[in-house]
Amino acid sequence: MEANDPDEDIVIIGAGLTGLSLACWLEELSSRNGQAMPRVRLLEPRTTYDNDRTWCFWDREDHPFRQLITHRWPQWQVSAGKTRVVQSSPRTSYALLPADALYRHALHRIEACPALTLQQGVNVETINEGENIIQVITDTVEVRAHAVVDTRPPANLPETTTTGFWQVFTGMEIHCPDHGYEVTTARLMDFQPCDDYPCFVYLLPKDEHHLLVEWTAFQPQRYNQDCEAKLESWLASEGIKDYRVLREESSMLPMIPISSERRSGRVIKAGVGAGWMRAATGYHFATCQRCSMMLAQQILAAKASNRWHLQPPTARSYWLEWMDRVFLRALRRHPDKASEWFLALFSATTGAQMSRFMNDQPCLRDAMAIASALPPGPFLKAALV
Repeated sequence: MEANDPDEDIVIIGAGLTGLSLACWLEELSSRNGQAMPRVRLLEPRTTYDNDRTWCFWDREDHPFRQLITHRWPQWQVSAGKTRVVQSSPRTSYALLPADALYRHALHRIEACPALTLQQGVNVETINEGENIIQVITDTVEVRAHAVVDTRPPANLPETTTTGFWQVFTGMEIHCPDHGYEVTTARLMDFQPCDDYPCFVYLLPKDEHHLLVEWTAFQPQRYNQDCEAKLESWLASEGIKDYRVLREESSMLPMIPISSERRSGRVIKAGVGAGWMRAATGYHFATCQRCSMMLAQQILAAKASNRWHLQPPTARSYWLEWMDRVFLRALRRHPDKASEWFLALFSATTGAQMSRFMNDQPCLRDAMAIASALPPGPFLKAALV
């Protein structure tokens, strides 16, 4: 190897959902289309993978992990008090995919593919961009590559935001014999009385004896505001006392507009740091798969042409990002209207429309249905800022 030769074609910084998805899409598309597989190294700080989360989405598209979906709900609902709106779509279900299944599957594919290498326990310190070679310096190794895909989360997000919310939640998977909830319906938002900002219970009946239940708050500060205590209090109010906790998870998701990365070159951002996660909802999985596929196609073409200039995929349209900003602005000004507005949104749309909208693929008619469901006054004022 000459001094200027790269060690790898691509370095992927981070092997979480985005990094693993991109690696699996590269392996799948190269195999499916008979294209040469690039040499890829993934650099990941964690040393082990745990069942630390679940990904939920509307199951509309194919992807490398679709066979790993463990639960699907043909109906989904939002509710407040005794009012509820239930939706369904004959071609789309609400789906759950557990992290441990995805991690096992992705790690097995990486191990079985000679062109893919995963290094764990590695922290990236510096990226030096040369004319033809990118040097990635970590705390243990230096790697040279034609291009770099950086999937690390955005740095320096504010602890307190004025432009959106932090979606803070605590959840439990519990064994609760004969819990009595409808196993065909995913309860996306069951709004609860809260003092300052919207909060709701998210409940997925996995079967007659198992529930995934979360307490979620949209709040301006990045801290856990006793979500666990509030969730336990809600369970008691529902008469759910005889249960066993199988697993817990919690997170703080930035419902803060992060513009989709537009800067092309040999070093590009991907994932949450590139705006792939939807600021107005916190949903990420479906868009991550779509963008990972598009990016994998580019990388395979770059391998074939030896022209390593990458263009970040467009996560969603400009007008949809604009709608999200307006919605978050209006909701921040009128947090007491959250349940009313979400009920209106689901009442005014079909299940197919809402599933497309939530998966970042709405058509113009979907957007018009969404816009017409909301009161014009607060949203016109939010749009004019």
